[in-house]
Amino acid sequence: MVEKEMLKRVNRNWKGIPPWMVAAVDLSLVNLSYYLSFTLRFLGRVPEFNLEPFAAMVPWVSIATVFLFNSLGLYSRQRNGLTPILRSVITGVVGVTVFSVVIAFWIRGFTFPRSVFLVVPVIQFTFMIAWRILLWRLELWIHGQKKLLVVGNPQEVRQALEKLLHLPRGLFEVVKVIEPDKRRELLQWLDRVDAVMLTGALKMEYKSFVIRESFDRGKEAFVVPDLYEILLTRASITQVHDTPVVEVRDMRLSFMQAITKRAVDLTLSFLILVPVLPLLALLWLAVKLTSPGPVIYMQKRVGYGGRVFNLYKFRTMIHNAEEESGPVLATENDTRVTLAGGFLRKTRLDELPQLLNVLKGDLSLVGPRPERPYFVQIFTRDIPEYALRHLVKPGLTGLAQVAGYYSTETRDKLRYDLYYISDYSLLLDFKILLSTVPTLFNFEAAAGIKHNGACGLAEKRRSGVVEGETVSASGRKT
Repeated sequence: MVEKEMLKRVNRNWKGIPPWMVAAVDLSLVNLSYYLSFTLRFLGRVPEFNLEPFAAMVPWVSIATVFLFNSLGLYSRQRNGLTPILRSVITGVVGVTVFSVVIAFWIRGFTFPRSVFLVVPVIQFTFMIAWRILLWRLELWIHGQKKLLVVGNPQEVRQALEKLLHLPRGLFEVVKVIEPDKRRELLQWLDRVDAVMLTGALKMEYKSFVIRESFDRGKEAFVVPDLYEILLTRASITQVHDTPVVEVRDMRLSFMQAITKRAVDLTLSFLILVPVLPLLALLWLAVKLTSPGPVIYMQKRVGYGGRVFNLYKFRTMIHNAEEESGPVLATENDTRVTLAGGFLRKTRLDELPQLLNVLKGDLSLVGPRPERPYFVQIFTRDIPEYALRHLVKPGLTGLAQVAGYYSTETRDKLRYDLYYISDYSLLLDFKILLSTVPTLFNFEAAAGIKHNGACGLAEKRRSGVVEGETVSASGRKT
């Protein structure tokens, strides 16, 4: 009994394996992989002539490893399961290998055996995946399953529970759901759980009360932020006379930020577009041969400042798919999707023509994904903060795309978009671009909305009455 109590106390205070320790193991395994590759290549007798360029590479490869792995979120606590971690590891290993090839040609490249680069990724994949699985299991074993108390209004709690149920087993066990007006019951349950989650639409005073009581009891607290709370992340504390005030800064990019972002967009777009031209030709042929109609689909989208532009995509649905239904979101197992379209949507290859939108200036490589005018009208009507997305240029990919799913609820996507705008930096752009790579292999993230009601505001309006309003296919109230 005493041992169990001590273990609980250790679990409560355990903050996880320090990131520097994880990075140290990563570096050891990455460099050990190169040494083993040399050993295999030369059957145990590595010539000094070949080891010299490897020794010169070690510092550069080590820096690249830490930078890439950190950008992929591999040194942050992750609660979405093991699969996303492994996808990021694979992307990181590929990135390190490509970087190593470039450095090898720069540092006495002709003395570096090319065959080593064929063996290294295999060994690194084996080591790094085994290490991350061990790390994940160790964290689960030490922390154990956390008993979670969820506090909030019924509708938001229902959405939170749906997301919690999709998490890997062993992370959280929801033991109680409490409405915000039951303070006495809340305090009783706080002593029985390990963590508490607060949904968004709660008064600030109540959130402060729950967080304070949670901290007093040594419990973890998770808060789903209100949209205005995200806007405050870029705020700074100043004063008016002797009164401290929060100064909320303009969320638009500065002139220099906009110029730099545009230069990066043009450079990277050209670098990506040139090598993928043969792939674009193959995809064009696949769309053309599998269904009648135009290969490139142009769709009106709302961009920077609310301006409407034509977005280019490979057509993935039958021609004139919305002729009878009007604007509707794609659904899971949508019958309108063509044979080639299913593959293109899962792999996101249908988005490649949007590189032309980036070159034209309609899109940036990174930013909030542009939405159709019909849905923008509906979303803005229900969530006025939705219009803030148009303070920056929309993107080919975005934080909501790498952190969420196609079917993620509109308000949650908006939370990611507003966080991106309020915390914008070129480094954040780079991290999102890098994180997009493993997301491409997450086919579940590209799945359409389900028919069970988890379809967001637009579909709810299209299917009937929301807050006493019926909306026709044209978008007008009836």
